[in-house]
Amino acid sequence: MSPIVARSAARAFQTRQFSLLTAMRNAGRAMESHPFERLPITQKPASPDYAKMFKRVGSQALFFFPGFAVILGWPWAAQYAFDALEGVGVHFEWEGA
Repeated sequence: MSPIVARSAARAFQTRQFSLLTAMRNAGRAMESHPFERLPITQKPASPDYAKMFKRVGSQALFFFPGFAVILGWPWAAQYAFDALEGVGVHFEWEGA
């Protein structure tokens, strides 16, 4: 067998070691939208649009805070409703006392 054939046969049977760190690095690089883009020096950065940001945050707050009030306040509202249905007031007295 010639040395070239022996070398190619040996390479076919060799397995490359799996590196988790290399695989994670490659996966992270694949998810980057433009991994090696340089920021332009000649272009002026865009000014922030504060009105648009405040409008977005305000519209989100209109749903966020009432939503949390419903999620966290329903047990209190249910207790108040059931107590009103049973006729139990604030001044509950034991019959045996």
